Amino acid sequence: MHIYAYEPLGVEGALVKVEVDIRRGIPGVDIVGLATASVRESRERVRAAIRNSSFAFPQDRVLINLSPADLPKEGSLYDLPIAVKILAESSQLPDPGFPLLIIGELTLDGCINPVRGTLPALLKAKRCGLNHFLIPEGNTDEAKRLEGALIYAIKELSELTGIFEALREGKAPSHGSSENDADPVAEADTGQQLPSGFSDYLGNPAVLRALCVAAAGRHNVLLFGPPGSGKTMAALRYPSLLPPLNEVEALEVAAIWSLRGRNLPRRGTFCHPPFLSPHHSASLEGIIGGGRPPLPGEISLAHKGVLFLDETPEFRRDVLQALREPLERGGVSIVRAGRVLFFPADFQLLMAANACPCGNLGSATKSCLCSPLEIQRYWKNLGGPLLDRIDLRMPLSMPNLVSFQGIKRPDQGKMVGNVVKAVRRQHERNSKTGLASNGRMTLEGIERFCLLSPSCTRLLKERTESLGLSARAFHSVLRLARTVADLDGLEDIDEASLAEAIGYRSYGDADAYWPF
Repeated sequence: MHIYAYEPLGVEGALVKVEVDIRRGIPGVDIVGLATASVRESRERVRAAIRNSSFAFPQDRVLINLSPADLPKEGSLYDLPIAVKILAESSQLPDPGFPLLIIGELTLDGCINPVRGTLPALLKAKRCGLNHFLIPEGNTDEAKRLEGALIYAIKELSELTGIFEALREGKAPSHGSSENDADPVAEADTGQQLPSGFSDYLGNPAVLRALCVAAAGRHNVLLFGPPGSGKTMAALRYPSLLPPLNEVEALEVAAIWSLRGRNLPRRGTFCHPPFLSPHHSASLEGIIGGGRPPLPGEISLAHKGVLFLDETPEFRRDVLQALREPLERGGVSIVRAGRVLFFPADFQLLMAANACPCGNLGSATKSCLCSPLEIQRYWKNLGGPLLDRIDLRMPLSMPNLVSFQGIKRPDQGKMVGNVVKAVRRQHERNSKTGLASNGRMTLEGIERFCLLSPSCTRLLKERTESLGLSARAFHSVLRLARTVADLDGLEDIDEASLAEAIGYRSYGDADAYWPF
């Protein structure tokens, strides 16, 4: 019987073959194959769990080999595969005749605890040709995302005899929980709440227009203005404009969340793009990823979704500057001890900030007490290179409370409908070339789909020279103009679309530390 375990290494990971040799000698258990302390501790957990589950632990010398031997193994997910292999080698379990991927952590009484990384383990095993899996019952909810696999759920070690009889006889697996019996603890621990809409947002309609443009093209956004201008309120409602993930995207994102032991929530059959909002005291490893063992950071958890940084200038400078490469590459490479682990991080960056340290810059009723040097130092945390990667900058002002009386509330359905139509136009246009959304459009896509009339070319040239736009900013304007045209249902970019796109980029390019 061939038993495989799983070692998380980035999102890909590696399969580990579990081998057991039982020979005569002084009773004991040895584990070889670069097993760390957390894996070596499984000897006692496995011994106690087997004895407490009405099985017999071999009274001989037991040698356990984890192959490949040059790959370090960490974690407690090796408990169950080691136990199954020992029972199989001691003729207490029948051989099903095909290889199995098994993961799970044992308790001393033989219960199986859920483990993180279940979904990427199943995906890796399926890519390697395995189609039979034995996982903890607590992980079945995320495992249901994988179609076409025979997944057997186990709650206690004593169930192994019945499960292996079913495996040998080819009986279909029965999951321990139904789709409606989601673990309330796991759901509460996701950190992902279903988005609320803009029906109660009474701010500037221009802000809603800008957010619709950002949602349609997945453009990075900066909202800035005095406290109380509605920056955070608008940002927290922004996910309600985003269309749901497709099946491939949802599976990819769910695999990343699984590495952190979290389950990507869904509403019915749909999964909303993830929305992450870390506190400004977050560390570099927490945002980018890393640690021991290396785990995905917030930017990877926000893959195919949104990373919202509230009070952005308060974040550490090294954290903010580390976002530049992932924004360009759509992922991050973590180098640890000679290994390079890649975590996808194709996220949309949404930032909110006051315009100055005291927050009064731009207020019509309060005076700013900050000196130009203090304001420059405040914005220096962002830096010119990161700000240059922000396509859309939107200043907000304090709303007139009197004007709230009788104001027409935003039409959430219309806003979402316009975004969905614009996204559909992009997909239809880009499907033949394999290009991504407008915000991720390559130079090839810009040259092909962002053609300008002579009058638009003249306008863009004049504004590029007056604003001193960089090459990246120049291409950003064209991507924005393409999205604005898509949102308005236009086949070609007209002067109005181009002028609106230039307006979104006008703030901050003349002086990166002074967004006015």
